[in-house]
Amino acid sequence: MRRLQRGHPMGVYPLGNALFDEAATRRRSEGLGDFQRLGDERVLQLLRSLDAKALGRCSAASSMLRGFTASEELWQVLGMALLLKAGEGRAGKSRDGLKGGHQLHWGGNSWREAYICSMGSTPAQGKMARVYSDVLYRSFYYAATELDPAWLATENLERVSNLSTQDFLERFEERSCPVIVSGCVKHWPALSRWSEESLVRRFGEIPFAAGPVDFPLKLFYSYAHQNMDDVPMFIFDKYFATRAPELLDDYEVPSIFRGRDLFNFLGDEKRPDFRWLLIGNKRSGSKWHLDPNKTCAWNAVVRGRKRWLLLPPGCPPPGVHPSKDGAEVTQPVSLLEWFSNFYDELKRHVDLNPAWDLKEGTCGPGDLVFIPSGWWHCVLNLDDDTIAVTQNYASETHVSSVRRFLSEHRDQVSGTAERDTLAERFDEALTRHRPDLLFASDKVQKPEATAAPAQNFSFWDHLRSTGKSLCFETPEEPLSKKQRMSETG
Repeated sequence: MRRLQRGHPMGVYPLGNALFDEAATRRRSEGLGDFQRLGDERVLQLLRSLDAKALGRCSAASSMLRGFTASEELWQVLGMALLLKAGEGRAGKSRDGLKGGHQLHWGGNSWREAYICSMGSTPAQGKMARVYSDVLYRSFYYAATELDPAWLATENLERVSNLSTQDFLERFEERSCPVIVSGCVKHWPALSRWSEESLVRRFGEIPFAAGPVDFPLKLFYSYAHQNMDDVPMFIFDKYFATRAPELLDDYEVPSIFRGRDLFNFLGDEKRPDFRWLLIGNKRSGSKWHLDPNKTCAWNAVVRGRKRWLLLPPGCPPPGVHPSKDGAEVTQPVSLLEWFSNFYDELKRHVDLNPAWDLKEGTCGPGDLVFIPSGWWHCVLNLDDDTIAVTQNYASETHVSSVRRFLSEHRDQVSGTAERDTLAERFDEALTRHRPDLLFASDKVQKPEATAAPAQNFSFWDHLRSTGKSLCFETPEEPLSKKQRMSETG
């Protein structure tokens, strides 16, 4: 059983604890009235339709309802609505990068307390609710559980330093092999200029994107240090170059990637989104995903540490279920929930399947990780005030995969409002600037009539043209261990 950093502030406990409380059934019946017939998720669903005043009235009705109405999920929606409203008040746009006042003030250590304080009130201090509910307790559990040292123990993601561009291409990009380049960006001015104190002093009132809303940076840090979220929000901002252009003076594209992004041929106004500023505290991070548009990426740490897990193309981790067309991915709500429930299963699966080449490693200040096209990855911040910069790029190595994706999956193209025409615009840019790549890519995608028949299409041909490893269907009813033993004698 994992240790928790704190107890639930409103007295919510796992459902199983009700077995040791003789009054649990009576308290639920009296506290919920006619709602007792509904499951906890249904009760919470009803409460989602209420405004703040109605939630407040419900919380005063009984200790049971006080536990339900204190759910952070309910108050986070209300708090983010305040942030969105403040954003719309800045010249009529929520993401225009202009300074402006905001209505949400982070008071206390929860969305509920922050919202109530922002309205000029003081959160009521009632008795502990003593509610037994897995639905209400689940998010708190993953917000309060400590990181398991076993999750951080393995370091098998290759580390190198002092790479030339040619070495990087031959050893890693062309082989689609992730790597940590130690000290790659240690010369960046950002390493000495970027910290909570300095960034708040310079850009404290500037809004930065965190999830679906914009946080003024000063407010974001207040939130980051005092929240009970199982999915802590973190800044992941693609607009930072226009909102705080001075930040561009503090870093540069590493030499091994400089001038090699084929999307640059489209121009800054027409190319897909490609660079982001990342700021987050311990326990925040990105769940399992694939980078957009078949691009490769580099992620450089300026401050703090980031924990990386990566899996090859075609190997989604346990608990992560991409749709057949890859457009959607279903997985646990929080990264900590995935680690708690599926990390050990992934390790067992990897031990039994050598093709599942799981890479694990930790990046510190000055380090950079390279993520090849098509690789699954997740990232967990290990320290407060972790800051990084990341950029995606369309590489020569994977140009065929990029072109094929843009053409065949137009509905999944991201980072541009003109997704339906990006394939043609990209081909036109290659025709003008790199016709050699266009010709070579066409030969891969459209073999000549004299080419080998389809049944001789090799694994390496497949990987070059799609960026994905081959997948083999398993029998619908796999043989039992006893059957396997009898067939093998």
